[in-house]
Amino acid sequence: MELHTPILILISVLLTILSFYVLLRNPKNPICISFFVMTFGAIVWVLSNSTNTGLWGDIFMKLMYVGALILLTGFTYFSFYFPYKITNISFPKHLIVITPCLIMILILYTTNLFIIDYDENGKVLTGFVYNIFAVYFLTFWFWGSYNLVKKYKNAYGIHRWQLKNIFLALILPFIAGVTTNLLLPWLFNIWHLVWVGPMFSIIFFGFASYIIFKKKI
Repeated sequence: MELHTPILILISVLLTILSFYVLLRNPKNPICISFFVMTFGAIVWVLSNSTNTGLWGDIFMKLMYVGALILLTGFTYFSFYFPYKITNISFPKHLIVITPCLIMILILYTTNLFIIDYDENGKVLTGFVYNIFAVYFLTFWFWGSYNLVKKYKNAYGIHRWQLKNIFLALILPFIAGVTTNLLLPWLFNIWHLVWVGPMFSIIFFGFASYIIFKKKI
């Protein structure tokens, strides 16, 4: 067992507690639901990064991307609803958010177009769909961020405070996660640092849960 493994397992346990804490506070609130989905994706992402080497490494390597896709989908919906909804979410917009996630997962598990090969040391040979995934991930992440920025510009009072602090909580985990789990593997084939990004996930989700409920949204 590597040194970072128990830390990542502990983080996943804390994220599980946070996710249900938020959801159970108001199970019908779309903010709570989208936060739960986002946190669930993070849990899968964190756990798979703690065990993505060895005999079962290929299974957990794929789960790492499933977690990232679920996290991204949850974040996109979170940006629609937090701290308030600007417009109704149309059915076509739901399709735009959900369909790419499902297609990516289908390709990941039924073809070698995403991941061609994997060894027990954590080295991955990626297919051309991995390039599409990288662009898709960054595009949707910036789309969600744009939604929050647009709301921040028009917000005041408590909503402005919430959005500002969500951004502050997001900066370091975003930089760490995207750098070690996306950019370094994608551009430089550096895979041995993929466990670093998940370490920072507890920062965002911990502060975000405080921001969502401490001020009685």
